[in-house]
Amino acid sequence: MNLLRKLELSIAMILLVTGAAFLLKMCYLSFAFNCIFGIVFLGIFYAYVTRRHGINIPLALIGLVFAALQVDALGNYFRMYGRRFGPLQYDEFSHLAVQVLITPIVIWLVGHSLGRMGYKLPLKLTVLFATTIMFSLSACYEIIELWDEVYFRGQRIWGPHDTANDLQWDLCGIIIGTMLAIPLLKATESKPLLKQAETLIS
Repeated sequence: MNLLRKLELSIAMILLVTGAAFLLKMCYLSFAFNCIFGIVFLGIFYAYVTRRHGINIPLALIGLVFAALQVDALGNYFRMYGRRFGPLQYDEFSHLAVQVLITPIVIWLVGHSLGRMGYKLPLKLTVLFATTIMFSLSACYEIIELWDEVYFRGQRIWGPHDTANDLQWDLCGIIIGTMLAIPLLKATESKPLLKQAETLIS
């Protein structure tokens, strides 16, 4: 393994650990810090994938990820967790909204990455891979909440059904995000994956 490859793996691991640490402590940090960290972290991620791998992620999709972070940050800032937000608890709304906002970039990245590796999968199979990844990431976040509760004396799990309820709303958000993703991606660029989507939709 050459030096460049080792450096690349080190950067990827640092980004992964930093992101997990941020999610662990995000609800206890100030709104200003969350905004600044989100911009810096997403900026580093965007620069890395663009310069190192030549992947030009549409900025609109990066903006949706930033908006997803703000759903949680604003909920903490206004102390909405534990309170109702329309017909839902804010915790349920945040899990739903975050998945809706993040799903488009995951579908785009999965389709783009598969295309770069020479795999031409049907759109439905690409979406299946993406939604599976999304639900796995949701489960990882629930593990982070468990770590906070068990090892750092946090208060993130509000009852015996909290984790299952969170995952239920995550799944609803992923489904809604998937239905909204294709029109959004069609509006951002014209790629082979999107042409497949247009054929299936028409």
